[in-house]
Amino acid sequence: MMPHHAILNWTGRISGILVTAFFAAFFIGEGLPDILNGKGNDLLRFLPFCIPALAGFILAWFFPMRGGWVMIGGALLMAVYFFLKDDSIMAMVYGLPPLMIGLCFIAADNKELI
Repeated sequence: MMPHHAILNWTGRISGILVTAFFAAFFIGEGLPDILNGKGNDLLRFLPFCIPALAGFILAWFFPMRGGWVMIGGALLMAVYFFLKDDSIMAMVYGLPPLMIGLCFIAADNKELI
């Protein structure tokens, strides 16, 4: 049987891949054509808020604790962005996945939390 921290680490990794693939597919399928047609200003303004969560996911593969904290910071940035735009549903859709994945990485690295 796998130790709990290994399960949490792999849960974070697999979930992160799925969330990243979903958002990448959305960006390529809908965002890129809008940007090319000159209609993607909202997406371009939102992109800097996504980068910390993505960078945290990449960092978490090698340093789970640091990457988890960066992901949580990115999740909070995305949630605040949408809350300020009065869109609480989108704040949850974009904020909760990286928040939960970041918590998985932190718990996996800090075995005392389990």
